[in-house]
Amino acid sequence: MAGGVVLDEYGKPLKGVKVTVKGKTDTVSTDGNGRFEISAANNTVLVFKYPNYNVYQATVKDSKEITVRLIDTYIKKPAKIDVLYGTADASKNLGAISTIYTNQLTTTPATLYTYALPGQLAGLYTQQYSGFATPQVTPQTHSDFIGNVVAHNNYSPNDNTEFNISLRGQAPITIIDGVQREIASLDPESIESVSVLKDGLSNILLGINSSRGVLLITTKRAKAGPPRISFTAQSGVQTPLGLPTPLPAYQYAYLYNEALQNDGKPPIYSSADFNAYRNHTDPTGHPDVNWYNTLLRKNSPMKSYKLNVNGGSEIARYSVSLNYLNQDGMFKTASSVPYNTNNNLSRYIINSDLMVNVTKKFVVDLQMFGRIQSGTQPGAGYGNILGGLYSTPNNAYPATNPDGSFGGTTMFTNNLLSQAQYSGYQRTNSNDVLANLDLTYDMSSITKGLSGKAKGNMALSSQGVLDRSLQNNTFLMKPDSTYAGVGASRSQVNNFNSVSTARYSYAQLSLNYDRQFGKHNVTGMMLYDTRSVNLNYDLTSVTTNEAFKAGYNYDEKYFIEAAVNRSGYSRYPPGKQFGLFYAGGLGWQMAKENFIKDNISWISSWKWRATYGRTGNANVDNVGYYNFIQTYSSPNGYQYSTGTSRSDVQGIYADQLANPFISWEKADKIDIGTDIALFNNHLTITADYYRDRYKDLLQIRGRNSLLLGTQYSAENIGVVLNQGEELTLTYQNHINNFNYFVSGNASLQYSKNVFNDETPTPYPWQRHTGRSTGAIYGYTALGFFKDAQEAATSATTTGYTAQAGDVKYQDLNKDGIINQFDISAIGNQRPLLFYGASLGFNYKGFSFSMIIQGVKNRQFLFDNSMVNGFAGVGFLGLTYAGQGYDNLTGRWTPETAATATLPRLSLGNANNTAFSTLYVRSGDYLRLKNAEIGYELPFQWVKKLKLSGVRLFANGENLVTLYGYKGIDPEVSNGAYPIQRVINAGVTVKL
Repeated sequence: MAGGVVLDEYGKPLKGVKVTVKGKTDTVSTDGNGRFEISAANNTVLVFKYPNYNVYQATVKDSKEITVRLIDTYIKKPAKIDVLYGTADASKNLGAISTIYTNQLTTTPATLYTYALPGQLAGLYTQQYSGFATPQVTPQTHSDFIGNVVAHNNYSPNDNTEFNISLRGQAPITIIDGVQREIASLDPESIESVSVLKDGLSNILLGINSSRGVLLITTKRAKAGPPRISFTAQSGVQTPLGLPTPLPAYQYAYLYNEALQNDGKPPIYSSADFNAYRNHTDPTGHPDVNWYNTLLRKNSPMKSYKLNVNGGSEIARYSVSLNYLNQDGMFKTASSVPYNTNNNLSRYIINSDLMVNVTKKFVVDLQMFGRIQSGTQPGAGYGNILGGLYSTPNNAYPATNPDGSFGGTTMFTNNLLSQAQYSGYQRTNSNDVLANLDLTYDMSSITKGLSGKAKGNMALSSQGVLDRSLQNNTFLMKPDSTYAGVGASRSQVNNFNSVSTARYSYAQLSLNYDRQFGKHNVTGMMLYDTRSVNLNYDLTSVTTNEAFKAGYNYDEKYFIEAAVNRSGYSRYPPGKQFGLFYAGGLGWQMAKENFIKDNISWISSWKWRATYGRTGNANVDNVGYYNFIQTYSSPNGYQYSTGTSRSDVQGIYADQLANPFISWEKADKIDIGTDIALFNNHLTITADYYRDRYKDLLQIRGRNSLLLGTQYSAENIGVVLNQGEELTLTYQNHINNFNYFVSGNASLQYSKNVFNDETPTPYPWQRHTGRSTGAIYGYTALGFFKDAQEAATSATTTGYTAQAGDVKYQDLNKDGIINQFDISAIGNQRPLLFYGASLGFNYKGFSFSMIIQGVKNRQFLFDNSMVNGFAGVGFLGLTYAGQGYDNLTGRWTPETAATATLPRLSLGNANNTAFSTLYVRSGDYLRLKNAEIGYELPFQWVKKLKLSGVRLFANGENLVTLYGYKGIDPEVSNGAYPIQRVINAGVTVKL
């Protein structure tokens, strides 16, 4: 006889663990104290299995008591999954839903949980726009920004602005614990699951906003049991990626001379200048300042601390999550400045949940969320500094003059070093408070399976900017060693601006029914909810849903489900605010049919499902601020003379034309999918085909007449078709105590403009209708003119005389002129393919995991000023004076005509910088997005310290990128804050 105890990862007793003797079928289960007894001889092997935990094997030794601690699996397969406003049995679900869980989030060291999503969820496409989460609001734009917020009502506080997330081609709605809320800075350790809801049936309860799909976040809720406490401390180092290589001053000067000469102008740099730049003999008169090395650190730190507590009794349960994060930016700072001028993000988050069984039937659940976030940046604004960094040549001016003043010229009047380290600072303070109250009542005394639920939510957000910026004067050192001020100085200010305030409220009432009658299962829901949003000083906008949903299945073999929703939005015209939205689905569990069940043992499950939904999208950006009402403005007027005096005459004019017929956008969404489990559920396959036809999209007619003299409003006329295929495969198994997994997903996405009311065009290649919605338009480049004769006899752009080495374009309409009639779709015409894979293992406390992310068939237009150089600053007479990069060495010359990758050098040459296939770059890439290695100390060690567990780990983000171009990142374009590689290490202690 053998016996012992089984514990979870916190060292707490685990009930219901299946214990078997290897090679035998007899099984026992652990009791409420985690204990077991089983008949087993000495030296036999016991196998311990529990859902969503790694399989563990232990050898019986001299009948000694066995203590086993199980570790939860990396990829979970729970019996119930999260759906909109509840949970459902995974075996009964008909919708297209993909889910990842805590372990798949916490291995990524990031400021936002969204950084952990790429490559993990089929149908979810991500592109990172920036490598830093600090909002950028510069002093020069405060008033404009605030005015834009109030006037257009198109701002909603959202801390996920550096990420583009699309779900089957649409920006999803984020719902956290049943409430719509755009918060991305949640602690991944406090998140239970992240799901994407992709089809019409899954999202129909959103009614007028059901077209866009849902990013569904469920945080960890209070659970009964002994206190489970964990504390994680980690520290990382960030390194910027994708930085271009600027030309050294001497090479820049040489190529600049070449550009001048190509334009028929005399050179401005002599051989003596070249030598002075190359040898650094005159750092003031001939500077060679690598601004990237001068302003940027090679790496910057980030650190975080997390405390999670969960426990309680069956009557009262609690969960508390505390998180602190501090992330530094990549700018260098000056030791003489008494305050921080670098980018910095400092954030405190608390998320708590208290669940109380007031009676056996009545449960109260109160959740509180609070966030205090502070973002600092240099006083000049990091966006302005990065713009200057990318466009300022190494030879523009010295960082400092011999007397210590900041260098400058009449063109470069604001010194970059001064802006980055000596311009004061800005601080953006953001505060969020959110409270959810859920009341659930078991009404089975009325009829079995009936329950009621009431939910209420209140949320407040505010953002303000503290401006303590200043500007230093810059000086040009003259040949006689005297100085001339060429800039302007501004003393340090001390201003505070309230950028935004937001108030949200949400209320929901629902009646739920779930009952089994033999082999018949019936479910139903009646739901009413209302959501109010008040941004800044706007009038409140209100969304309302009145929905009914019902489902039936026979023997969990045949399924049918349907829903209808009367939904409305207050900013549509009175009498036209509500619409009817509906969806339905069918399912068949084919594996339960006798022809499979009795003959094919390796098929564990094979479910077919199909859904259809007529959904809606209240396009808030285009609906505007009650723009069905015509408004008028007053011009400055004019004066007229009465002979002895002048009088003002005031008039009025119509603003944008009102559209009293404006309505919501609609979609017909079809999804056909299958869920397969093979080989005793070790291999799972999910595949989907979808066809989403969006119609009544808000667009401004291309054929509107300009004679009216005012702007037209958008109308419900556009039609777009999105369709695609998605596939996910996951395999999990074990060899003795070696538990391993591999999972992969791929999504193929097509998008087409079915109807777009365009300005009539004489040629079919000019039209956008029928093309991809993400198509790039421009000229088709045929290479470069090989000589003057070819340039003189070929079609060229309007008003331009071509020369040898200029870009040659295809004359599509054969009229001898290159103009708007020769523009066609030149990129992004193929379906977008994005994919990901994760793999890893766990063995005797050691764990390893990695995530790979990739994109195929993506193209983008590269920044022409970065390609051709010398642009982005202004003019010196008629010539550009911006930066040049190492790619300029590939320019056309008579000697390199056969191998040139760029046209001849020229200054301000519109022909050579026009959008064309010459500048279309592949956006395909493969990235090792994340990897982590960890070690869980043996329980026998840590229990001596009266701890439940200690785990050491190291992980990284954006570790390796395979991409065809150097000096740029495939996601973050030049000019933005560069993406960061993060190397991170930490420890988790469990009590």
